[in-house]
Amino acid sequence: MEGQKVWNTIISDIRSKMSSSTFRTWFGGASVLDYSFAESGEKKLLIIGVRNNFLKEQIETRYRPIITETVKKRGFEKTEVIFVVSKNNGEETNGKKEAPLFSGIAPAYFGSRRQAESLNPLYTFETFVVGSSNNLAYLASGQVSANLGSVYNPLFIYGPSGVGKTHLLQACGNEILSKFTAAKILYASAEKFTNDFIESLGNRSSASFRQKYRSVDLLLMDDVQFFSGKESTQDEFFNTFNELFLSGKQIILVCDRHPRELGKLKDRLISRFLGGMAVDIQRPDYELRVAIIRDKCKQRGINLDEKIVDYVAQSVQEIRELEGILIQVLLLFKISGNISLEQIKLSLEKNNKTTNSIPTVGKVVEAVCRHFKTSSRDICSSSRKASLVFARQVLMYLLRNDLGLSLDGIGQIIGGRDHSTVLHGIEKIARALIADQSKRDEISRIRLFY
Repeated sequence: MEGQKVWNTIISDIRSKMSSSTFRTWFGGASVLDYSFAESGEKKLLIIGVRNNFLKEQIETRYRPIITETVKKRGFEKTEVIFVVSKNNGEETNGKKEAPLFSGIAPAYFGSRRQAESLNPLYTFETFVVGSSNNLAYLASGQVSANLGSVYNPLFIYGPSGVGKTHLLQACGNEILSKFTAAKILYASAEKFTNDFIESLGNRSSASFRQKYRSVDLLLMDDVQFFSGKESTQDEFFNTFNELFLSGKQIILVCDRHPRELGKLKDRLISRFLGGMAVDIQRPDYELRVAIIRDKCKQRGINLDEKIVDYVAQSVQEIRELEGILIQVLLLFKISGNISLEQIKLSLEKNNKTTNSIPTVGKVVEAVCRHFKTSSRDICSSSRKASLVFARQVLMYLLRNDLGLSLDGIGQIIGGRDHSTVLHGIEKIARALIADQSKRDEISRIRLFY
């Protein structure tokens, strides 16, 4: 009891120094495990349990100075606060039930029937490897799963292809279903929503369509960028969004770009998407790639040499490509019972020859932004700054000539510009390349990056 009182006093001060959402994210599940004298007898140790090692590290890195200052301010100079990972956090402790990090939701929130279309049971929070590039999205997803409709509504997760957005999206659904089987959850892509909407118009079944999408507790919408340029579908989704939001139901959206970078998307939808929390997932850094490799090997009971793990992590940047390489590696390991670094290098060389011959929109955009030292947001903006205009026109030219995209398709990618603007930009770069060798060299250098 004494330890709980001390912690409540400390935590009340900490709460006043940050937003409620930040407080819930980092301290929402912290609980008192013990409060007793250290072996020296000179001071007392207040042991606070948190759910995982990532939370422990982040709290100690970000908030240790605030905690230390508060302890002194409140007169607990002889008390030291120590954070530990407690696997039993959220279970019965000293006769009282402590709140876990991702606390539960009252079953009354849900309807009486279970609905969960297309959820992959393998996509869970437990199988999601957390690192610096995705930790905020992971924590936000966990908070939303624990407090549907009350925090971060909507939650908008965005980032390049293959970084785990869909995994987190479906993990939210699986987390709810694991606790509340009566939950009505619908996972769908924006393309499926569009096709269902068109079909409902043709079959005169609009009522059934709306019942399907508007009577759920949790709507998980993937690939939101597909809505760009589809005005009638946007109107229908806007009304669906409003119906769910006003009913207190949760919406989680996934997209390959920030809402403001989506071309031909209505302002009122952008406003709705940004009304909750927008969080990005970046490409995995080296440490996260190593963690993913080790996790995949552990799942299959295989122990790879550290030199192989290091080489693969250094050579492959994207998670999907990484998983593809691992499948090859693990298959070779299964066949021969062992695998050498030379075999891995040969496999990667073959893979690079295959993938490098087919550039993607994402790779072209990334290459142009890297060359001109700008961001995709700026290059898709309405800015008329000369350097941005030129970079934008180069991107138009490469998307047209290297990928063969339509003028309208390029316009949608680059901030919703019309086909005449795109055509003008492409022709301007084409004329410059004919007249200027330095410009041709510059285009060649950009192409090296994809």
